[in-house]
Amino acid sequence: MWFLIVAIVVFIVFLLIRNLYGDDLRQYDSTDFSATFYRPTPSYKYPQALELLESIKEPISFVKPSNYLYALRQKIDRLGDVELDCEIIPVSSHLQEQSVMGEWVLTKNCDVNKRLLYIHGGGFAVGSAKSHRVVTERLSRELGVVVFAVNYDMMPDGNRAQGIQDCRHAYQWLLEHNPYQQQECHRIYVAGDSAGGNLTLSLIGWLKHQNIRQVDAAIAICPCIDSTFSYGSLSYNAKTDFLLNPFMGKFHHFPQFVLLIWVAILFRMNPSNPQISPIFANLADLPPILIQASDTEMMVDDSRRYTNKARAEGSDVRLQTWSNMLHVWHLFDLEEADEAYAEIAKFVAQSEHQLVKAAS
Repeated sequence: MWFLIVAIVVFIVFLLIRNLYGDDLRQYDSTDFSATFYRPTPSYKYPQALELLESIKEPISFVKPSNYLYALRQKIDRLGDVELDCEIIPVSSHLQEQSVMGEWVLTKNCDVNKRLLYIHGGGFAVGSAKSHRVVTERLSRELGVVVFAVNYDMMPDGNRAQGIQDCRHAYQWLLEHNPYQQQECHRIYVAGDSAGGNLTLSLIGWLKHQNIRQVDAAIAICPCIDSTFSYGSLSYNAKTDFLLNPFMGKFHHFPQFVLLIWVAILFRMNPSNPQISPIFANLADLPPILIQASDTEMMVDDSRRYTNKARAEGSDVRLQTWSNMLHVWHLFDLEEADEAYAEIAKFVAQSEHQLVKAAS
């Protein structure tokens, strides 16, 4: 009798864990690993970028993880303490009784009716609109848009589900507001890096099922897309990803089911839920998407799989990779960052041209 009960319990647990895996994505693995933008060695300012990265690191404490995160947030926010040629306007607003928090970033000659929602990265636990001002100022300047950088709910204070909702509310609010008044926009874009790239792809996946104006184009910078961690670069790029290695460098040593249970507990959601793993969604009928990643970062296979799956389902997704770069190198003063921003500007210009052509 006891044997039967134990067997039933084990079987139920097995089914629950099996449900966390999601579909087998190996069919979308790439065979071409060549970088779109290749350099045998990084540009000359790369050592300075590594020094800046070291300066914001915080010794990891597993005894008091909350204290560690709060200290890391303060250090990362200092990335925004730089002199930038832009206007910054703090925002504390509401959409249907839901709070919308963040800041406007405006550069000279930007069009306030061309708007971009920027969703910062930081592992869903650190980062802010302030920490990513180098990126938002550059996007405003290069694209001629006004940027709204949202501050969404983060762990451990909040949860993943609320962070997703915050981005949805921010997008809907942005459709109707510029920095000075309530007014519909002429163009609307969304972009994000790392965790923000995840939230960007999650947002556009949700939007296509809503009776809401769709995004004109989306940019995902080094996105983390698959929360089941089933891709190969998590292992083979562990030693070359200097930014993510301290946090994720040991992940490949754990059985996948352990990671799945950990994610399910941490996020309080199924790791294969398309809301937190956009690659498991139907990827047809998406707006034009540009994905940029480093070929030496741990999550590059994530971007390759998403691109291949989305293309197979008929969406216009373009993947560009850079050789030997840091995760989200766009934050640093590098020639490779200049190249990446130029490509983003070219992508947005091409998207606008297609919109005008379709309307004529």
